[in-house]
Amino acid sequence: MDLALSSSESLEGRLNAHRELLIDFVAALLGGAESIQSFTRRLSEDATFKDNEEDPGVMPDASFAIEQSAANEIRSILEAARARAAALRRMA
Repeated sequence: MDLALSSSESLEGRLNAHRELLIDFVAALLGGAESIQSFTRRLSEDATFKDNEEDPGVMPDASFAIEQSAANEIRSILEAARARAAALRRMA
């Protein structure tokens, strides 16, 4: 899943993702229903960080690796949240 990440790059990316998600989530809650919908759209967009697919020969640097790790973490959180929401709807 992660490109050749060191453990520190992976951890930094994951921590960045959690911090940004928490800030965006609290801001959306404070902003109301329309803000929450906007947050959900941005979350889906953030989960699809583009890699260097336009030039497959280019090796990613550390900053790219951190961003990729953050995008992977956001995608993982989003998938888990969608699964939990679906399970809660089925239980209701």
